[in-house]
Amino acid sequence: MKKIKFTEEEPALVGKQARESGFKKKTKNIKKPLLVGGGLVSLLVIILASFLLLPAMHLKDDINLLEEQLNQVSASLNDQKFPEAFDQLKIIYQSVEKMEKDYQKLALLRLIPYVNRYYQDGYHLISSSKYLLEAAEVANQALMPYYDLLGFEQNKKEQDLGPMTVEERLVLILDTLDKISPQFDQINQKLVEAKKEIDQIDTGRYPEELFGKKIRKRMEELVALVDNLSNILDEIKPIVSYLKPLLGIPEEKLYFLLFQNDAELRPSGGFMTAYAFLSVHNGNFKPLSSHDIYSLDKQFGDRLKAPEPILQYLPDVRYWHLRDMNLSADFTKSMQTFWENYRQIPNSQEVDGIIALDTQVLVEVLKVLGKIGVSGWGNFSAEIDPRCDCPQVFYELEKYADQPVSTQREERKGIIGPLMHSILSNIMGSPRKTWPQFFNVFLTSIQQKHLLFYFFNEDLQKAVEALNAGGRIKEFEGDYFYLNDCNFAGAKSNMYIRQKVTQEISKEPDGSLLKKVTVDYKNPAPPSNCNLEKGELCLNGYYRDWFRIFVPKGSQLLEFSGSEVEIKVYEELGKTVFEGFFGKTPATSLRPEGSLKLTFKYRLPFKVNDGGQYRLLVQKQPGTPSYEYGVNYLDQSEVFDLDSDKELQFIF
Repeated sequence: MKKIKFTEEEPALVGKQARESGFKKKTKNIKKPLLVGGGLVSLLVIILASFLLLPAMHLKDDINLLEEQLNQVSASLNDQKFPEAFDQLKIIYQSVEKMEKDYQKLALLRLIPYVNRYYQDGYHLISSSKYLLEAAEVANQALMPYYDLLGFEQNKKEQDLGPMTVEERLVLILDTLDKISPQFDQINQKLVEAKKEIDQIDTGRYPEELFGKKIRKRMEELVALVDNLSNILDEIKPIVSYLKPLLGIPEEKLYFLLFQNDAELRPSGGFMTAYAFLSVHNGNFKPLSSHDIYSLDKQFGDRLKAPEPILQYLPDVRYWHLRDMNLSADFTKSMQTFWENYRQIPNSQEVDGIIALDTQVLVEVLKVLGKIGVSGWGNFSAEIDPRCDCPQVFYELEKYADQPVSTQREERKGIIGPLMHSILSNIMGSPRKTWPQFFNVFLTSIQQKHLLFYFFNEDLQKAVEALNAGGRIKEFEGDYFYLNDCNFAGAKSNMYIRQKVTQEISKEPDGSLLKKVTVDYKNPAPPSNCNLEKGELCLNGYYRDWFRIFVPKGSQLLEFSGSEVEIKVYEELGKTVFEGFFGKTPATSLRPEGSLKLTFKYRLPFKVNDGGQYRLLVQKQPGTPSYEYGVNYLDQSEVFDLDSDKELQFIF
């Protein structure tokens, strides 16, 4: 046998080949399970992409389309194009149905712990949206035959409805409301169902922001919108049956029209400047005689000693006059006091109720009407007057009220009646397409407490209070806050003063809640020349403020600063009240171009455990503009403009 010889390198080569051969066998055995595992992962990715990613992408497109469609509806509503808006809502309903189908393809999320809660929220949101759209469709079907009459047909030319007076058209509108009132129950049922769905969403578990977008705030706004829609219909429905009697159908009604000057803020909305009697019969408004409040006080006389707040903070005033009887922070309570004493005047006029309005109502109406003329008094408008950097109608009213010119003293504030007559005549003579704008002005004025009512009919008054049009201090289960200011000799500075209120809430280990409230007052405007004898108009001066803070009954005051007097703590109207004052001297007042700060720290009379719900109602004072408010608790916060009563919720 032939022997084979190896070189020195060959044994190493053979060893290497042997090792490589063994490695290949091993890797070949390992690759099999790796390939199988990799295939499973790839398959899982494909499944997830099919069942989650692709539907999620479709859902994103649905949301973007829906947002675009909602913006179109909003634009139509802003332009008072109601039929067009309702037509767009039908398209939106189809979009929501498509979204629902795409959302159902994400059903796998129901099996994932924690995530499933958010998935269910999505379903509640979609279901609530469908109920809202169905309610809108019912309203559309009910109103459609009356669009032209109600002024909703913006695209049509103004057509004459025949030989009808404006009053007859108003009566026809009231008849229309009677005809569609049965649909209110159907609409309300849809809103109740929408509320049931939306109330199952816990907004507290959503982050404040995600990818730069405010998430929790949008969710809270949506929940509040649905709740408010349901509540508003419940509140409006009872008053619909009273509309005809209120408008003097069939019997004439007589109202005491009270003008409150919100530039000189008082507890119930403003200094009671003037009044007039307003007759309403078969929808025909007719302002009768108007008078200065001082002429009424001349008849009332010095028969009552002034109450403690006036004696203490207005020491030159010893008697309680009718013009100062709106001291209660509750408008209805103030009117009860005012009317009880008004009736002591011999031959005082009996009326069916009191309607109180302030300058803001006049300004907003004139924004729709434009410039109007008042015989014997000139023209009035909502345009900004450079003499005061305020609406021209406001400046003219103040000029007639406060300048000590003999001819104006004789007719002091007698302008209210003629001005209201001109405004009402222009409203009733306006094209029907502007009527929805006036309706919006009056509804907004009620919500913002610039227009208030007090009726002597108890059932009607209950309906008014349900509409939050009675200026009442509300009962509330939870935390409560109401800041009430009173201008005691501060010119008309409230026209310029701005406020910012911040509430900081902290929780102690035992669940007790501590609150620190900061109120920042600022008057950025320069002072007025208050030389009245030379014909100057004193609008902005040193501000003297009697303030009260209403909080839950049983709250304990711990600290305070900013009040010139010791804080009084007492109970009133079912609340605990912290009362103070600043401005006894010019040095301690809120001066033009100045600022002032109040701080209060107090303990609430209840506790909240971890995971418990904290509710807060903040009420707006009548006659005030929308001031900035901020409420903070740990990582939760809410900043808003208080233009109406506001309810907040936090999860502790």
